[in-house]
Amino acid sequence: MVTSNKGARLGGSPDQPSRTVPSGFDPVESDIRHYSRRRKQRRQDAERRRVKQLSKQAKEVEDILAFARIWAPFGGVPEDETFIKFGMHPWRFIERLWHILSEIPCDRAEMDQLLQAFPLTAVAVTGPDSDAPTTSDSHMLPGGTP
Repeated sequence: MVTSNKGARLGGSPDQPSRTVPSGFDPVESDIRHYSRRRKQRRQDAERRRVKQLSKQAKEVEDILAFARIWAPFGGVPEDETFIKFGMHPWRFIERLWHILSEIPCDRAEMDQLLQAFPLTAVAVTGPDSDAPTTSDSHMLPGGTP
């Protein structure tokens, strides 16, 4: 078709009406700009999700520390409280607490109080039963049946 100074005509078949496209319009450039905008949006969304996940982890760390500090003067947390609050067994709570404490600075007095209330030996004594079969390693069900 013939182009004018104002633009080119695309389409024109009986099924597709014709439309005028400005001169200098490059569909490839348009696709690239569209792709770049979508990519930038996906990267921004991924960054927002990452920041949200980090803030969620930081919140869990703060919650565990606050919970341990509240219960430390009483000699530790009752078993049902750790399950209700965090959905974990007491030995897992203690394990997680000491993992957190190994990564952040803590004053000596607080560390001693937490050590008395939540001893590391409690993890070894009350941790997972070493005789109980696990489904991940041995593919055994409770009772020892495959």
